[in-house]
Amino acid sequence: MRTVKDPQERRSELLATAMRLFAEEGYDNVSVRAVARAAGVAPGLAYHYFDSKQNLFAAAIRDYSQRCAERICAILDDRELSLDEKLERAIDAGADHGSFPHADYFHAEGNGALHDRLSLGMCEAVQPHLRAALELDALQRGEASADAGELATLMVYGCVGLASGAGMPDGAAVAAAKRYSGALVAEFRSGGAQPTER
Repeated sequence: MRTVKDPQERRSELLATAMRLFAEEGYDNVSVRAVARAAGVAPGLAYHYFDSKQNLFAAAIRDYSQRCAERICAILDDRELSLDEKLERAIDAGADHGSFPHADYFHAEGNGALHDRLSLGMCEAVQPHLRAALELDALQRGEASADAGELATLMVYGCVGLASGAGMPDGAAVAAAKRYSGALVAEFRSGGAQPTER
């Protein structure tokens, strides 16, 4: 008997299966048909969602980066935490590569471009959540948050560069990410006040 699933659920299953197969077997050894077979669906259904292997792979990376960012986003959205606690925990979560399935695949030699693509996808997912956390911090202090978007972008892309490079997690790089993030937040909280002229 055929199981009928919600289209979004079916698409998510195909993407998760595709990511697993790409990580286990490599891009060249996986086809849309192989993903369909592993997911237990007809190839025509897989092609209905993804008309080519390239599109399937791009969507799988996008979906995977969103899933990898979920824990970081949840920390940034936690209203019980101060902004400083959020940043500390979010950086730790981002540097904890053991919590990401397929981490070995993205950190394998020769997969630097894929790792960069994953990192950028995570940045795109996290940035709006960090922006909201910065805006909430400013609101709670009764201050304006005009630069929150720019600061969130600077911090997210900077932290990813420090905390997700080759050989990570590296304690010194993670500590630097926390230190510089703290300095940027201190500047944000100061309202960018200029020193008084003498």
